[in-house]
Amino acid sequence: MKIKGPDTSSMDYKYGIFAKINKPYTPSSQYWTNKQIKMWCGMNDVYYEDTDKRADLIERIKQAGYK
Repeated sequence: MKIKGPDTSSMDYKYGIFAKINKPYTPSSQYWTNKQIKMWCGMNDVYYEDTDKRADLIERIKQAGYK
């Protein structure tokens, strides 16, 4: 029997990975670098290219179905 998760159809990219990567940079924040985002993509089987910029990475995560 499969456990049904929460309905994510109404989420607008404010939670999960997007909450982490959308934080503005400050010396005391947990700002994610592009290298960290690429590492997350690699661990979660999200395709990316080495030349991807931050906006490209975010778009690829959205296309992979993450909200």
